[in-house]
Parts: sequence; C-alpha cells; structure tokens
Amino acid sequence: MRPGPALAGLFLAAAAASACVPATYNVRAARAFANEDARRAIIDDRAADLERAVWLADEVLANTPYSPGDAWVAALRLDDDEGERLRERFEEAAPYDGEHEVPLAKLYRVKLDEALARAAAPRPAPPAFARLFDALAALAAPSPTAPSPPLAPAAQPPAAQPPAAPPPASTSAAGRLPAAWQALAEHARALAVEERSVERLSAGRPLGAPDTPELAAAKGKVAARRRALAGAQRDIAGAAAELRAASAGQEPAATIARDALRVTSFLLRMHTEALAVAPYVVKQARRVARGEPGYGATAARAEALSRVLEEQREALSACAEALAVPARTPLEDTAGFEMQESLLEQGRAISLDAVHLQLKSDVELLFFHQLASPSSSGGINDYRGRTRRLAYDVDPVFMVGGRALLTYDFEHVRNAARLNAGFKTDRLFSSGGDIAYDSSLGKLIGLNGFASDVFDIGADLVGISTSLKIARFTSGNVTELAVDPATGRDAGAVASAPFQLLVRQIDVGFDVTKLFPEAADELYLEELLVGFRYMDYKLPRIFYALREREPGTGDVYVFERQSPAQSVTSRFYQGGFSLRMGNGEWPRLAPFGDLGLYGGAGPVRYAFSADPAVPGGPREVDEATMIALSGNLSAGLRLRLTSNLSRLRLLTELSYNVEAVGQGIVSSIHATRRGDETTYTVGRKIDIGGFDLFHGPRLLAVLVL
Repeated sequence: MRPGPALAGLFLAAAAASACVPATYNVRAARAFANEDARRAIIDDRAADLERAVWLADEVLANTPYSPGDAWVAALRLDDDEGERLRERFEEAAPYDGEHEVPLAKLYRVKLDEALARAAAPRPAPPAFARLFDALAALAAPSPTAPSPPLAPAAQPPAAQPPAAPPPASTSAAGRLPAAWQALAEHARALAVEERSVERLSAGRPLGAPDTPELAAAKGKVAARRRALAGAQRDIAGAAAELRAASAGQEPAATIARDALRVTSFLLRMHTEALAVAPYVVKQARRVARGEPGYGATAARAEALSRVLEEQREALSACAEALAVPARTPLEDTAGFEMQESLLEQGRAISLDAVHLQLKSDVELLFFHQLASPSSSGGINDYRGRTRRLAYDVDPVFMVGGRALLTYDFEHVRNAARLNAGFKTDRLFSSGGDIAYDSSLGKLIGLNGFASDVFDIGADLVGISTSLKIARFTSGNVTELAVDPATGRDAGAVASAPFQLLVRQIDVGFDVTKLFPEAADELYLEELLVGFRYMDYKLPRIFYALREREPGTGDVYVFERQSPAQSVTSRFYQGGFSLRMGNGEWPRLAPFGDLGLYGGAGPVRYAFSADPAVPGGPREVDEATMIALSGNLSAGLRLRLTSNLSRLRLLTELSYNVEAVGQGIVSSIHATRRGDETTYTVGRKIDIGGFDLFHGPRLLAVLVL
C-alpha cells in the first residue's frame, strides 16, 4: 500500500529542504559511519568514490555520445536484489572486510561505470548527439529542423563512424546548460578553497578587530565567487524551466525525455548517497591527519568535493524534476530510486530503522566511605584538640538491574523518544540496599503517562538531558570514637548505632556538543552537559569549628570547638558540567572517561552545645548556608560484541566510578589591609572533618534490536 498524496508532498518538501534528499537519512548515515574506526584504506576508498561521482556526472552529461533508446541508458538499473548482490561483492573484500558499511554511493558509481563501458562499445550507427546536453537542448527547443537520430549507412563499418559534431551554440537557457554546469563545478571547487583561506586568515584574530588587507582581499574573492556561483545556478534554473515546458508528445522527443530523466535521476541518487557519507570521510580524514599531518590534504579535498557534489545535486534535482513533466513519470518511480522503490519507501525504511528495542542489564557495586580531611601535617586543617569523631561502616549495595526501552531516532537525534516497555524499576536482585536510575524530566516535574513522554521527547530534541539516581544503603553502623586531643589518635569506641542512608541526585543539563558537533567529534567528546545538579542525603554528623591560626593568612586552620553528634540533612543546589570522552559505541574496543564538577550551596540546620563542659545540656541551634563542591570521575572500557553491519548490537561497558562531596560553612570573613590593598580570607569555618565518597564498579550490557 502506497502512502497518500498528502504524505508524499510532506516527505518531498522535507527532502527539498535538506542537503541530502531525505532529511531523516542523516540518522541512518550517522549510525552507519559516524563512529567507525578511522582507517586510511576506508577513507581513501570513499574519497575516491566522491571524486569519481563528480567525474561521472561530467562524463555522462558532457562527454558520452547518445542516441534515443541507447542500450547504455537502459543499463542504468539498480533494484534491491542487484544492490544486495553488489554490496556482497564489496562487503567482505578489502578494504571493508565485513566490518565497515559499503556506502550506497559506491553501488550507483559501479552501475554508471558499467553503463559508460557499454556506451564506449562500437555502435551500429553514428550517435544522434555528441553528448546528452545536446539532446536536452534539442528537447527544450523543438523545431522542424531539430536534430533527429540519423540512420547508419548499411555498408559503413562501425570503426569508420565519425562522432556526431555538437550543434551550433544556442542562445536558449538549455543551450547554455553545458557552460553553466561547468561553471557551477569550477566556482564551487574554488569557493571551498577561498573560504578555507578566509578561515585561516581569521584564525586567532580578536573579535571585532579590523580586517587586514590580506583578509579583506580574501573576503572579496569569496563574495565575487559566490556571485558567480549564483549566476550559474540561475542559468541552470532557466534551463530547467525550459525542460519542464518541453513538448515530448512525439518521437524522438518522448524517448529523449525518458532517457534523460533516467540518467539525471540516477546521477541525482548517486550524489545524494555520496553527500550522506561525505561528512564522515572528512571527519575521519581529520582524525588520521592528527598523527599524519600530510594526510590533511585528503580532508581538504573531500570538503571541496562535497561542495561540488552539493551544487551538482541541486542542479540535477532541478533538471530531473523538470524532466519528469515531459517524460510523464514521477521522479520517485525513476531508475535512480528503484532501489528501495522510492523516496517514500526509503523514508519508511528509515523510520523502521530508527525504531529500537533496547534491553539493558546493569550490575553495580556501590560503596560509601568518609575520607578524612588532611591534618595540619598535610593540609590546612588542624583538628588536634577534638575529643570525638564519627566512623561509618556501611555495607555496599550490590544490585543487578534490567530494563526494556522502546526508542525512536528523530532527525540528528538518537533515542529522542523513550518509552519504558518493561520494568518499572531497575532492580532485579539487590543486597545491602538498592539503586534506581531514571532519565525522565517529565516525571521529575510531576507529569505522568503520555504527557511525561511527550515532554521528554521535546526536551531531548532540544538537547536537554536528565539523570536521576537514588541509592539506598540499608545496612550500616555509625560509631562515635573517642579521640586523644593531644595526638589526634583514636582512643576507643564510645557508642554505636545502626543507620540507613538514602542518597538522591538529579542532574539536568544541556548537551552543548549539539552546538559544535564537528569540533566535538574531533575532540572525542561524546557528551558535554552544562546545567544543574540537586543532591540530598542524611547522615549523623559532628561539626568542627575552625579558625585561622594566623589571621589574614588563610594557610592553616586550627580546632576551636566541636558539636555533639546529630542527624543532619545535606541538601545542595549546584551548577556545573559533566562530560564523557570516548569514541562512541561503534569501535570494537574503546576506552572512555567521565568527568564532572559542580559547585553550589544549600540550607543546613545544626547545633553546638551551649556549654561544652555539660554533655547533653542545652544546645545553640543555628541555620546557615552550607557550601558544597562535588566532583565525579570514572574510567572504563566499552566492548562491541557484534559486527558493525549488524542491526543487532550487543555492547558491554565496564567502568569504575568515584564521586566525592565536600561541604562546609563559612562563619566569618577576615579582611586584612596592606597599604592600598585589602585582602579577604575565611576567618572562621565549620566543617564535618572529611569528604563523603561514593564509589564502585559498574558493568552495563545493552542489547539493541
């Protein structure tokens, strides 16, 4: 069942607005090429295909003799079965070796090469036209004297056939098409070089600085080149308008229109597929060039070829759409789109390819410790004088989790829509507590069901990422230890009590790599989130008041007094960033690392004894702002167990994660004036005697269908 006209119009409108025919193809191309290993042999092969595509367009249109009904034109066919046969021919051979995607552009290039070989074979009669461009000129300006296919003399041997001479130069737009086509390619190639020159001359210059004479001259060249390119584009648009109005009711005009549409649609599809792979050729060539500077010329050449291919694609699209009128054949039914039948069928295939079922299995071991602050021998805090401290003995949480998700890729955005299809929690088995993860911003703000899903889709499309982690430690003890005030050594346990720990952490951030995707790829940035973190948990605490040993220096803080043990909630609102560096999920074995840093503050309520000499006596309760700094660091390895070419993907990810939280209260600021300058240091502060540390290994396995 074919889609209706409304859907067809919508899809073709989206295609026309895109640099590559269907805009959604970018998702499929990204999946196929974006995170491949950058291998020179693959890059060279694909760059050669780009160069060959430009050459073939010129050769077929401007240098290949043509007669209506030629066999070489009829040979331009590529359906799904033929495409699969050709793909298998290249897939297991070098340089692809079954591990890299064979671009569709190669398949169309091979069929065009075969057609040109057929066109070069001896003919039974002289060609009617020296080139296809001349046939288009004749079609666009029919007259009683228009060229028609001549009959070959019966006795004339094929070897003696002279090539047909080009007709006299025409003043019609279609007659100027060969010159416009040549100018289009020349200006596009030159513009790519001149724009790189402007970028080179502009690099490192202060914002708003006046242009140097050299830079101004380079910008002038670019402006002039763009005007010349626009002129060639107008000439081609004029030729397309004449072709659209051509009369093809009689022979040989009807055959010329059909043949020309077949050829232009085939070239259009080849260019479309070449442009899908071109950005990844450039990106991978740049990666190789980091270690081999001389290889940067390959990236520059691929960029220039991309510009030429894009301009030629626009010209081919205009001519093919125009020829569809006299040929009385919809563009989607032409030879160029026989593979996957049409743009609409291709769109359906892409939509199916963008739907995934993800099965996740998660094994995690999470520890909690308090890391004591360095003493005066190795840091700025001297706790000598205190008589109590707390020690936490918490059993780690061991958890095995699982979840099923349905995801859908929107344009340029992978896994933008996510619907839970299975477990409501991540926990399948746990001991010592449990850990739950979620990524729904809609749920966090109180939305439920479909409303939450729609909200999350919108957030993901604009690059907003959400992560919720809840860890519950259900088996632990806290011990109050006596401390020798003179030496700072433990003097034995005073009291002990069981306790539980619940930690909640919410991260909401914008992925800024969406603003500079090419630079992110070159820097191996998988994600760079800038945003907000909320964190809260409750623990027994002893607070220590510290003061500067030498006012105004801020070098060493000495003990002043301590609080009784009390249960305190740490609640922080922080801003910062987190990033992941790595090669993505496609290389067979890829290391990755996470780094996060957030800073902020939150309210806290605590108490000191009104009279330290009277334990359990009246307390001075105070409310203050606790300043906090949290950071996380992890390193790991990602292993892909399935082939790059398989829709079924099985990934495993092993990492070790460390997150530290430091917190304290500034109780006074000390100002010191030296001459005309005043410096400010923290005169007094209150802290908890250490850093809270959450850490442990995590093994994640993901099966994607």
